[in-house]
Amino acid sequence: MGKHSRRKPSYLPKVAAGAAPLALLFAGPATALAAQTDPAIPLPLDHQREGSLDRGVGFSSEGDTSVLRGFLTSTERNVYSKDLGDAKVVADLRRSVSETVETRDGVTARPDKVGALAATKSTEAVMQGQRETVKLNRYGSVVAGHETKLEKTGARLTEAALDPRTGTSTLASEDSRGVRASEGTYHSVRPLPGVGVINETEQHTGGELDRALRLDGGFTGDLGGALEAGRSSGHGVDFGDLAAVGATSAQHGVGRFNGVLPMDVGSGIGYGQEHAFGGTIGPGTGLVTTAQDADLGQHGAGLTGSGSNKISGDLGIGEVASVRGTATTSLRGVLPSTDPGRVTQSGTLDLTVLGQPSHTGFTAGALPLELKQS
Repeated sequence: MGKHSRRKPSYLPKVAAGAAPLALLFAGPATALAAQTDPAIPLPLDHQREGSLDRGVGFSSEGDTSVLRGFLTSTERNVYSKDLGDAKVVADLRRSVSETVETRDGVTARPDKVGALAATKSTEAVMQGQRETVKLNRYGSVVAGHETKLEKTGARLTEAALDPRTGTSTLASEDSRGVRASEGTYHSVRPLPGVGVINETEQHTGGELDRALRLDGGFTGDLGGALEAGRSSGHGVDFGDLAAVGATSAQHGVGRFNGVLPMDVGSGIGYGQEHAFGGTIGPGTGLVTTAQDADLGQHGAGLTGSGSNKISGDLGIGEVASVRGTATTSLRGVLPSTDPGRVTQSGTLDLTVLGQPSHTGFTAGALPLELKQS
């Protein structure tokens, strides 16, 4: 492990994957707002509006395949503001719609293969977000934000081929559909510049369905799908140059199934969670993280299960010293089997003092017992 660098006082541990980052809630178009007054609003508000419509189409060739790619993106932003003495109220509303399409068409003529291919892939997304801000001159601010997003994906492929040498024909078809929805919120209260409380949350859910068929003298077919949901949150308290404390949490779960015709069916479920707590006090920094996951799968008459638990800690004092330790326990089992299970325990410890690092670690296994130093 390398030496530590001092985190800024506003340090907040990053929310786990899937959470709505602050940059996403605050990000805006790079172009300047065109100031104008909306006559439809009777109140004496300042109104700024901007929008864009981008589209494009491109052609390319990849071997025997011709590729067409296109996209369409529409964005709109409205900002309403009002000065109330020493206070200013701002409402920022954003909307966007986007779509991308890719098609592939190809014809193959070789001594070992004659065939044609057609494939399409598309993505559609709709996003809407808003942010309300109240600012007090010479004091702090209160901000509340909200964002929702809906995304749909699809892909399809059809291919027909013939082997002139054997006269064997093949017809393959694949189809995939997916949908995902997410919602995120952001709140902050800063009574003084550099001092405040920040909270953000995110929830998401989605699913996908895949199908594949193949005819080549026989018949095989695949059908699979998955449903997934999760949430995450982050909370932080900032004391300016003195200290900062933050915590994050995330959980997710998934259920899945798959089948292969004539008859081969499997299914499974999985769950995972991550937590983190950290902060800074003067030159000192600290971070503790934990993660757990579990998975259970069924295939025919067999069961496969796995799980793990990991905890790590990180402490540092500026450029003087730092220490980091991790401990992981994992379990895996298969039934029915002559080797039904295995448990593994591992750990590491890294210490750096005045730029001089040292490392030690171990791995211990059970069923059967193994011990190894790393």
